[in-house]
Amino acid sequence: MKKLMFFTMLILLMLIGACDKDNAKLTEVQMKDLEVPHDFDYNMNNTVDVNLQGAWRLPIYIKTTGGNLLFKAQMNPQSGINTKLVLPSTIKEVVLEYQSLTATVNVSGGTLNYNFREMP
Repeated sequence: MKKLMFFTMLILLMLIGACDKDNAKLTEVQMKDLEVPHDFDYNMNNTVDVNLQGAWRLPIYIKTTGGNLLFKAQMNPQSGINTKLVLPSTIKEVVLEYQSLTATVNVSGGTLNYNFREMP
């Protein structure tokens, strides 16, 4: 019975100690009072025009430099792959994997052009 009373008192003291009214005061900011620089870019995405060429009808993978898959398609040797990807603007480079070939390509300019037929 003493243990039950002790634990009840301990929990009660913890609850009372957790109630601090000073922490409840938050700074409230009105949207009309926000000052955003005139050159701030609200766009968080980057549309990338993709043009890839390869000699074999095999899968091609576009991944982040960290290895996360962004796009997967089957290469058409006659026409290649022509599409648009919408990527987060934080992604500046992607990794292309085609058969055993790998290439890291910059996409910050909005284009992704690569020809695996002319790879060094």
